[in-house]
Amino acid sequence: MRRAWPLPLLALATAAACATSAPQAPADLTVPATAIIIARPTLTRSSAPRPTASPPPVPTPAPTPTPAPTLRQLTSGGCCVQPVWSPDGSQVWFIDRPSDVVPGGVWGVEAWSVGERSEPQFITDRPGIYSADRSLIAYPQSGQTYIERIGGERWVAPSEGRALAFSPDGTRIAWQVASSSANFDRRAVEVWAANVDGSEARVVIRLIGGGFSAWFTDGVRLLVSGRESPDDDPFLAAVHLADGSLTPIVRGPQLRGSRLSPAGGWLVYQVAFSGDPNADGIWIVRTDGSGKRRLEVYGAYRWRADGRLLMIPLEPGAASQRLLEIDAASGQVRALTDPAVTPFRIAGGDWALSPEGNRVAFVSADDHNIWLIELTP
Repeated sequence: MRRAWPLPLLALATAAACATSAPQAPADLTVPATAIIIARPTLTRSSAPRPTASPPPVPTPAPTPTPAPTLRQLTSGGCCVQPVWSPDGSQVWFIDRPSDVVPGGVWGVEAWSVGERSEPQFITDRPGIYSADRSLIAYPQSGQTYIERIGGERWVAPSEGRALAFSPDGTRIAWQVASSSANFDRRAVEVWAANVDGSEARVVIRLIGGGFSAWFTDGVRLLVSGRESPDDDPFLAAVHLADGSLTPIVRGPQLRGSRLSPAGGWLVYQVAFSGDPNADGIWIVRTDGSGKRRLEVYGAYRWRADGRLLMIPLEPGAASQRLLEIDAASGQVRALTDPAVTPFRIAGGDWALSPEGNRVAFVSADDHNIWLIELTP
């Protein structure tokens, strides 16, 4: 079975709850300056011993309030979907139908520089899966998978029309080949890897159920799920490209939605419909298998940094969605937005976090334009 291509720009979105308030920018917060004035005491002559005076206490300045996150509209006309970020976080890339650029108005990729008030820049008319530096794109055509250097050459990848993923440095590719079994947890899966030019293609590991999930940041390990034999417990594990050796991270039924943190030190995943209410939910664990923790909230998530998870909690009936930050080591939850100040609703889980973790681009459920949330550090 060929692995289905995802929505065009690497979207692995988890839907969160909807709200009803239209986005609006919050009021500015102004902190008044505090002046400290110390009066000189008046001294009189006396024959009595002069006491030793203590210096007057210096008032402690009031803490500066943390600025509230701000909302900014990027596109208009309900034009665009699938926002992703440029590697340096300066641009939001999205899919649009720019009829003024592409003849016939076919779908293409445009970029908006978030620090400028300018028109979007057309990138390519081939939506697909990009390498981390956005220099390479993979897309299906005529039953084959093509890799193209943006603005340059292209070649056929050995994945035979299946979706693939680039390694972090863009020098390798990985994909999976699954059997036609309708049962996800019982199908046979082969995980393949090759050089980006298609050479040295080989099977890295054979699994039952699950399959390939992601590249580790070191570029020499893959995150996979499944079992090695029918009698094994399902696992999330690291497989080494050099020899195919497996290092389990966590075991258990119904492991889904795994995401590695930016530096590869943490893993977040979901357990659903396991038959054990105490096991279902969202979990985080270090990739060495330690520090496993079940979160008290449930929703859509992205890693903001290593050990800092960004979450949009599922809150049915709420007037607006909100953003939380969870410390992976302690489980402590911190609210990043207040629905009364920064109301927003995301359409269909279509959102992306910038590389530095301080901006969220999303498609609004209210007007279907791309908006930007500027977060505090």
